[in-house]
Amino acid sequence: MKTVPAMLALLAVMLTACSELQYYTGIRPATEFPEGCSVDLLMTELHDTRSMNKDELQQTLRTWEQEFQVEPSDDHRLRLALLYAAGDDSVRDPGRAQELLTEAANALDNPGDRELAAMVRQFLDEQIVANRKINDLNKQTAVQIKRIAELEQQLRALMNIEQKIQQRDNPVGVGNDN
Repeated sequence: MKTVPAMLALLAVMLTACSELQYYTGIRPATEFPEGCSVDLLMTELHDTRSMNKDELQQTLRTWEQEFQVEPSDDHRLRLALLYAAGDDSVRDPGRAQELLTEAANALDNPGDRELAAMVRQFLDEQIVANRKINDLNKQTAVQIKRIAELEQQLRALMNIEQKIQQRDNPVGVGNDN
C-alpha cells in the first residue's frame, strides 16, 4: 500500500512538469516575415559567389550592376552592396558598397532589409577604422625602419672612426723593440 502514495506523488510531479510545457508550447515566432522578404535570398546569392572563379565573379558583378541600372530595386541594390562589401577580394569595393547602402538607408521598405543594410554599413565602418589603424601602424613602422637604418649608419661611422684611432695608436708593421 506504500506504492499508492509514492505513485500519487510521482503523478503530481509529472503533472506539474507538464503544466510548464503548456507555457512553452504557446510561444510563436517573435516576428512573422512579410511577403517579399529577401534577406534569405540575398544571403544565398552571396553564398553562391563563394564557389565562383575570378572570371565568373567579374561576370556576375557586371550582370548585377546592369540589373541594378535597369531596375534599381532594393533587392538589386542590397545584392550588389553585399557583393561589394563581403565578396571575394577581386570584386570587393567598400566605397561603392557604402554608397549603395547610404542611398538605400531610408528607402528600404522591408525591416529585414533595413537591418541587413545597417549591419553591413556597420561592418564597413569598422573595416574602414581597422584599415586606418593598419595604415597608421604601417607609417609608424616605416618611420621606425628609417630611424633604425640611420642609427645603423651612425654606428658604422663610429666603428670606422674607432678603427682609424686604433690603427693610428698601433701602427701596423712598427714593432716595439725595447
